[in-house]
Amino acid sequence: MIVTAGAQAFACPTTTLEERIADAQAVFVGRSTGYTPVSGEGVPQRLYRFEVDQKVKGDIGDSVVVRIPVRPVNGGQRIPQDVAAGILMNRAGATWFTTRCGITDPGAVLATVDEPKGNAIKLAIGILILVSVLGYSVHRLRRKNAVPPSTLPR
Repeated sequence: MIVTAGAQAFACPTTTLEERIADAQAVFVGRSTGYTPVSGEGVPQRLYRFEVDQKVKGDIGDSVVVRIPVRPVNGGQRIPQDVAAGILMNRAGATWFTTRCGITDPGAVLATVDEPKGNAIKLAIGILILVSVLGYSVHRLRRKNAVPPSTLPR
């Protein structure tokens, strides 16, 4: 396979997935149900229809149409039908638009946005319970080891 300089013209940003999700207007995990070829701005494109499995960010419905270039040199990507994908997209006029940079592993998208919340509170409660149990145990040991007054010699 020969790669020409023109094929390398489109480059994705080197930012983290978390930053890319923050920059996107809408994000979801879904499966393509097909596409319609369109011509836009002289660049061959497809309008992919997606069934949304999980909304992550933005105001989208249960299905969404996303415009994606066809050729890799323009940021194009072919989306297999009925295969889950994480889609990060923005508006281009009245249409949602993305490139191969906005198509990613669905598990990575969900892992990034589903980070556990409330860890500080859980930690504080755990420490409070630990201190209570240790305090009660020390108190019981002191009472058990104390010599009762009736057993002392007179």
